[in-house]
Formats: sequence, C-alpha cells, structure tokens
Amino acid sequence: MKKTTVLSVLLLAAFISLFYSAPYCEAASDIDSKLVQEEARMRTLERQISEHQQRVRQMGEREQGVISRIEELDQKRKMTEQRIRVLELRSAKTKQAVEDLRREIQATEQSLVSMKRVLEDRLVNIYKYGGVAELNLLLSASTAHEAMETTLLLNRIALQDETMITDMLVKKERLGEAAAQLEAERNQLAINSAALEKSRKTYRQEIASSDSFLQKVRSERALHQRAVKELQDSQREIQSTIMDLMRKKREAEMRPDAPPVTREEVPSGGKLAWPLPSKGRITSSFGMRVHPTFKTRMMHTGIDIQMPSGTPVYAAGPGEVLYAGWLRGYGQIVIIDHGRDLSSVYAHLSRLAVGEGDRVKKGQNIGAVGTTGTTTGAHLHFEVRVNGEAKDPMKYLGK
Repeated sequence: MKKTTVLSVLLLAAFISLFYSAPYCEAASDIDSKLVQEEARMRTLERQISEHQQRVRQMGEREQGVISRIEELDQKRKMTEQRIRVLELRSAKTKQAVEDLRREIQATEQSLVSMKRVLEDRLVNIYKYGGVAELNLLLSASTAHEAMETTLLLNRIALQDETMITDMLVKKERLGEAAAQLEAERNQLAINSAALEKSRKTYRQEIASSDSFLQKVRSERALHQRAVKELQDSQREIQSTIMDLMRKKREAEMRPDAPPVTREEVPSGGKLAWPLPSKGRITSSFGMRVHPTFKTRMMHTGIDIQMPSGTPVYAAGPGEVLYAGWLRGYGQIVIIDHGRDLSSVYAHLSRLAVGEGDRVKKGQNIGAVGTTGTTTGAHLHFEVRVNGEAKDPMKYLGK
C-alpha cells in the first residue's frame, strides 16, 4: 500500500514537473530564437545604415568638389570676360588711332598734291620763259648787294620747296608704316578676343554641365539620406522588439517554475563607474551636433572621451554582455545589460576582452580604446540606454 502511495506521489510529481517546465522551456527557447533573429536583423540594418551614411558622406564630398569646380570655372569665366573687355577697349583705342593716322596721311597727301601743283606751275613758267623772270628780278636790282640778296632768296625758295617735298614724303611713309603696324595690332587683338570669347563659351558650357551634375549628386545624396531615415526607423522598431523580447525573457525567468538565475545588477538609483582609468577629455557631449565625418546635423547618442589607443576600457557596472563584435560605424563594440532596463555601450574598441553571454563585474576589463569604425581619432564612444532609449551618460556616471 505504501509502495503504491509513494509511486503515485512520484508519478504525480513528475507529471506536475513536466506540466510546468515544458511551457517554460519552450517559451524561453522561442524567445532566445527570436532574439537571435532580431539581433541579426538589427546588425544587418546597422550595416545598411552605415553604408548609406557612407554614400551620403561621399555625395557630400563630391558635392563640395563640384561646387568648388563651379566656383573656379565661374572665376575663370569672369576673368576671361574682363580680359575681353580690356581687349575690346584696346581694339577701340587702336581703331581710333588708325583712323587718326589715316586722316593725317590724307591731309599730308593733299599737301603734297598742292605743293606739286605749285612746283608744276613754276616749272611750266621756267620752261615757257626760261630764266627771263629770274633775270628781270636781278636786273631790277639797283645795287650789286641787292642783286646778291635776290639770288640768295631765289636759291632759298628752291631749296625750301625741295626740303618741304622731301619732308612730306618721309612723313607720309612713316605714317603709312605706323598705320600698318596699328592695323596689325588691331588684327591681333581681334584674334585674341575671338580666342577669349571661345574660352568664355567653354567655361559657360562647363558650368552648365557642372550644375547639371551637381543636381544629380544632390538628388543621389537626398536619396541616401531618405534611405538612412527609413533604415533608422526600422532600427528603432527592431530595437523596440528586442526590448520587448528581453522583457518577456525576464518574465519567463521570474516564473515560479523557472530555474534560478544569478544576476548581479546595478542597484536602483545606483551610479555607473567611469569606464576608463582616468577622466580624459570629453570631445563631444550628448545631444545634437554636426557629425565630424558626415558633416550633417544629427543626434549624438553618447559622449566621446579622448584617450590613447590601447587604453583599457572597464565595465561601468555589473551585468551580462548582450553583444560583443563589429558594427558598421561603431567598429568593435560591447553592449552590457545591467538589469532594470539599463544598458551601456562601448564603441570604437581596438580589441575585445569579453564575449556575448559573459557575466561581468563592475570595473572588469572588457576591451581597449581604438579607432575602429567611423572615427576621427582614438577615443571611447560611451552610451547609456534605458529601455533602449539613449540617455545623457553624465547623469548616470558617478563623480
């Protein structure tokens, strides 16, 4: 009878144990599986976000390059137009000088014609009357001295006529040479002006082409920015899903039939420890900022602490390592769950000293400062999150 009773009790206990433990095992297993899947999706999204952010940065750099090129071309176009204006003024001045010389040549030619007529008339008279006129002038002199003066005067008139004609011919020749030189200069100015006009048209075409390319770059950058936003929205949704799964896991662990779990947590209202051997300089605080790499205004979800590469990084509090690995942008990263929905993030590490699922104590070495991921120098990017939402770490760190 006793054996039957004992056997019955054992069977009942086994039945009860199976009844209560099976659902827990199945629920915990399902949750763990979903967590793995969602965390994998999270990492995929983070990789895609990083890739699109990289494209945004590249498009931004290309945009700046195109803008600089347009500005350079515009300056060259303006300089060319100024040179064209100067050449046009020089050409106008040269044209005026050529016209003035031509008028002077025309006046000189008219003077030569007049002088030739006078000389021709004089030669005709000499031919007709021989030396009678000059002889009469000499015979009309009353004294020998007066006759000598008359002779000198006649010689001076003849010499002056000859000199004037020679001077006029030389002047005409020189004016012709000057006019030809100015005309050649004017032609060269016209050639230079035509070349500069061609350059101006080329610059205008290049500017128009660059403007068109700039619009394409801006459109592509806007496309990647939209992609980043959509992926970040998906990331927030998955983050919420992960937090929900973590909550369900903890609820499952708290069930009466769940096996005991030893978890050291940060006390309620407790402070986190500084994650480095010394304070260091905070180069970027929590809040909105212009990203040093992407050059866009965005939320900075933690603090950046400048430290030499290789400096040891410590756990800010006790907890369980949720993730230890590589994330695009963050580089090598460690995420620690401190319990009470509090977690801390350590990014850009040069090495990892812990793995996923490891239990860590406050002050335990978890890695070292580095420059992995998107950085502008060696530093630790440190975040504090409550229910997955980024909080100002300075409000949680002890003095």
